[in-house]
Amino acid sequence: MASLLSTLLVGAALVVGVAGYLVLVPPRHPKGIPAVPFWVTLIPFWRDVDQSETFKAYLEEPLRTHGAVKIFFGAQWNILVHRPRYLAELFKHEDVYQKSGNQKKIPHSVLAAFLGDNIISSHGSTWKRYRQVIKPGLQRTFETELLARNAARLCDLITSASGGVHGARAVAVQDLLQRYTIANIGDAVLQTDFGVSCSFLPTVGTTLTSGLTIHKLQTSLKQQIFKPVFMNFPFLDTLPIPSRLAARLTVSEFKDELTASLVRAHGKADGLGGPPGGELGARLLAARRSGELTETQFRDNLTVLYVAGQENPQIGLISTLYLLAQHPEAQERLLAEMRSPGGAGYGKPEPEPTHEALQHMPYLASVVYESLRVLPPLSQLINRRAASDVVLGDGDGLRIPRGTYLGYHCYSTHRDTDCWGPDADRFRPERWGDTMEDIQRFYRLKRTRAEFVTFHGGNRACLGERFAVLELKVTLFMLTRRFAWQLDPTWPNKMTPAGPLFPRALRLVFKEREEW
Repeated sequence: MASLLSTLLVGAALVVGVAGYLVLVPPRHPKGIPAVPFWVTLIPFWRDVDQSETFKAYLEEPLRTHGAVKIFFGAQWNILVHRPRYLAELFKHEDVYQKSGNQKKIPHSVLAAFLGDNIISSHGSTWKRYRQVIKPGLQRTFETELLARNAARLCDLITSASGGVHGARAVAVQDLLQRYTIANIGDAVLQTDFGVSCSFLPTVGTTLTSGLTIHKLQTSLKQQIFKPVFMNFPFLDTLPIPSRLAARLTVSEFKDELTASLVRAHGKADGLGGPPGGELGARLLAARRSGELTETQFRDNLTVLYVAGQENPQIGLISTLYLLAQHPEAQERLLAEMRSPGGAGYGKPEPEPTHEALQHMPYLASVVYESLRVLPPLSQLINRRAASDVVLGDGDGLRIPRGTYLGYHCYSTHRDTDCWGPDADRFRPERWGDTMEDIQRFYRLKRTRAEFVTFHGGNRACLGERFAVLELKVTLFMLTRRFAWQLDPTWPNKMTPAGPLFPRALRLVFKEREEW
């Protein structure tokens, strides 16, 4: 009996060993590009690291030299692209390099349960159906008044957290910006009150209530979902591991709360009401009611719209404030632009960031684009799948086998000296131009060449770009009008260890301006 048990154990070990070998050993194709050791993506599991340092140590040289690398993620090897001309092909040939999300790549994972099948990761007729529902709600002209009002509340909250008008306490900005961007996606895009306003301004005399459910659930999800070991070996999510069972429950609660909030904001539980126009929340409910979206499709798309529309601007704001904290001269130039003759605030006691005013602030536009270049909110994205055997690139092209997943490393491409010059690593807003016309011309050029890919490209370019850029501009306008800020000298200047690359737990010291 003991001999039989030993034999079975040895056999099981061999099976696991062979399976592990087949999974972890890089594939032969495409030839000519190196593989990043599989354990690199697991480094944050056993050691606290700065993700930008991991990039420099293991990814930068092979990406720049070969234009692409093989990288392990989601229990398989993927192709991560750096070279802009490769990226341009990915964007141009949507039917060859098809969008394919986690629900197909790692279907039984907690991440797949969270984001599901949505407008960002879908393909073909399914994507077109989603776009028909969603695009009008994201392509409309958004009101700056809503964003400015929330930004004014954010300023008051920063003052309170600093210890008053003359206070000098360091402020942890991530939590505040999460609540702020939740308010913005709710008010401006989904026309839904997610309840953060009850704690947004403590001075209004309200207390913490269940209205913070979305904020709390989202914070919990971030801590549970993006763990390297489960992201790289998603089969572990199928095991009865208590933490993963808890994560699945949180995902379900999060989607329930999102749906309930939307329904409360738009009337009856069945979503009845007048025909939706540009209001995205009403359009989603109407599509669910008519059957254009199934219940699962409705919940998945609502989730991804909320997450992308809130999380990416939040990260963008954190990174932009971080970069400006290191460049006080840029803050002063923004202020001078407002005060200059013809500027938004010239001769006004309290200038407002109207659409017209923002159109006369080229330096503000340059700061926004430059921060999105230096620290893009999504530093790395792998969500395309080769529909057939194909050659990516001409001449020295890569032979990509059918079924291979591909993605791109925005952080790397945006710092390519061949595209952006020898100072590509520097934050230098002036590189974009001096006038709005010059800036927009340069911006279109970089987008066309796939050298600036924060908002992706081709037919699948981000539908929320207009809102995201407007939100960044309005927020910077309001903050600059009221504060100057710098890094907290006691804050360890480190980036996140995994996931989106941005300053970790950023702390800033704000100083109220005596006059704007």
